[in-house]
Amino acid sequence: MKCTLFTILATLSSAFAFAPASINNRALNINSLQQAAPVAEKPVAIQNQRYSMAQVQTMSLFGLGGPELAVILIAGAFLLGPQKLAELGKDAGKIAGELKEVPKEFQKGLEEGEAAAMETKKEIAASVEKKEE
Repeated sequence: MKCTLFTILATLSSAFAFAPASINNRALNINSLQQAAPVAEKPVAIQNQRYSMAQVQTMSLFGLGGPELAVILIAGAFLLGPQKLAELGKDAGKIAGELKEVPKEFQKGLEEGEAAAMETKKEIAASVEKKEE
């Protein structure tokens, strides 16, 4: 069963790995004009400017796109089963709740640090005033 799932996973993820690049009209027109001109008429010193035919493709996580991640998640759901998925969901909820508290704790730490710095600044200013007197 696991061998079959891994085979299906590998097949589907490799099927979506490379999407065909689309070609825009500007690149087609420039290339067709360059090919139409005879080679003998162009001076040797002039080089043709190259244009990329493919558009830039961006991937999301670790070079994997949406379809690949979906296939991996579905295969993982089949491998783990409903009981293990429920446990993982509960754990993920707990972690998400704890992560919501992190910015509040960070802000609290900054405020405590500012208060301590202001107190130290006042103490230094008071000691400087005593020395001046």
